[in-house]
Amino acid sequence: MYTIGCQMNELDSELALAALDEDGIRPVESAAEADVLLVNTCSVREKAEEKAYSWLGRMKALKRVNPDLIIGVLGCMAQKEGELIFRRAPYVDIVAGTAHFTRVDDYVRQVRATGKRILAIGRDEQVQTEKRLKARATPQSSFVAVMRGCDHHCTYCVVPNTRGMEQSRELEEIVEECRILVGEGTQEITLLGQNIDSYGKRLRPRRRSLAELLYAVADVPGLKRLRFVTSHPSDLRPELFQAFKDLPNLMPYLHFPAQSGSNEVLKRMRRGYTHERYLELVAAARDAVPDIGLAGDTIVGFCGETEEDFERTIELHEKTRYQASFIFMYSERDFTPAKDQGLIDDVPFDVKKRRINHLIHLQRQWSTEENLKKIGKVYEVFGEGPSKRNPGRQEGRSPQNQVVIVESGRDLAGKCYSVRIDRATDAALYGTLE
Repeated sequence: MYTIGCQMNELDSELALAALDEDGIRPVESAAEADVLLVNTCSVREKAEEKAYSWLGRMKALKRVNPDLIIGVLGCMAQKEGELIFRRAPYVDIVAGTAHFTRVDDYVRQVRATGKRILAIGRDEQVQTEKRLKARATPQSSFVAVMRGCDHHCTYCVVPNTRGMEQSRELEEIVEECRILVGEGTQEITLLGQNIDSYGKRLRPRRRSLAELLYAVADVPGLKRLRFVTSHPSDLRPELFQAFKDLPNLMPYLHFPAQSGSNEVLKRMRRGYTHERYLELVAAARDAVPDIGLAGDTIVGFCGETEEDFERTIELHEKTRYQASFIFMYSERDFTPAKDQGLIDDVPFDVKKRRINHLIHLQRQWSTEENLKKIGKVYEVFGEGPSKRNPGRQEGRSPQNQVVIVESGRDLAGKCYSVRIDRATDAALYGTLE
């Protein structure tokens, strides 16, 4: 299973693997050993789709060697591209969209029995979650989807088309899943939603709220850490900041993308807030939780973005002082309101490239400055295990969700330990075990 994209995609891959596990199909070390090859895809940016097609191109040679090999494309790109995937990669056997990937075991059986390709991209299916408990790669830390889809229809975004409108799970069902996960060893849970702040608005007989859900999950006995992503600034509510103050196991971290600092660009993006309102939310978050870690997303070069617009984005970054920001170059996407309504991708590529490189440079500088202030402080770190770059080091996460690296020969995965910070870069903190 090759997963491209966000944390929701990582969870969706777990669900697909859990379904296959029921049929005795389990992960292997390399693609050359596999009987079934799957890619779980993303469509938010053009680069993500290019990665998926590139991967499919590399798998074509394996299909020639083993004609019985089953290749499947799951997720957002499958939902968006549909039949086109079969035309571009005729050796693909399964295309299963965002509501169908948990039936991949059934699709594999059908392909083996009939030799016919399967296209499953309708919206009448419900994602099944009850099998996923067997398939967690890191049982000490788990994702739990609380809702899927988005109602906002931001003009640059394909998510409402690929994931559909917002659908929330029942609060009691989510809490019960969290209880089971904690009972099986999970210590940290991250609640996921494309627009998690609007959780619960269509639930009946009464609407529930994200704050209500956080209080309920935080009360699960044995849960050490609780997180949630991703927030939409126009849906943040004051009770969310109160939850940060009230719940000791709710980690002080908030990911809420601004996307731009220009009011004119935000209006064309249909984001529903202004530069000034966003900074008010930053101030409210830091007033409630002074040591909160803030992360954002920014799109550079959206339709009609001027140099003045870009300067407003730089100003927002400088004032917010994100601990981390994910900065992307705008690329026009099919099936988005921008494309459908004729917004023109009119910022030249070389201008986009200059702007994005400049903003990344400044953001790294600001992140470094903020991280240097943490030298000498002690943080409780939740261990994730050996560093991929250096197995002699252990990586973990601070409460603010920053990477913290220590020298240690012991495997600290799943353990909480104190670290005194000795040095810092823009991307990580380095320290000594206390």
